[in-house]
Amino acid sequence: MTSPSALREAELVTHFMAARKKRLPKEPLVVRSCTLTPSLDKTVKQVAQEASDALGWTISTSAAVRSILRYVEQQPASWALSYIFPLIEKELSTGVIWGSKKK
Repeated sequence: MTSPSALREAELVTHFMAARKKRLPKEPLVVRSCTLTPSLDKTVKQVAQEASDALGWTISTSAAVRSILRYVEQQPASWALSYIFPLIEKELSTGVIWGSKKK
């Protein structure tokens, strides 16, 4: 008959020898800052909190913004022209402009 301690040792070896899942290499992150209005800051925090509640993970505002940008990245160029660029023009018309118009 095998002793309980011998069974525990065999169990540890079995768990140790289990195949590790291979992870895809992560794309390095680049630190950027952006300026938001208080209402947009509230919106991005709300999106991150709602994602946290739904997914059961703590979601940062950076992760929320990255996921929104990944969604935009998946759309055809015509989508950005029709939906995003008008919003950018509207943003510029508010008078908060960093930089100048191309010549």
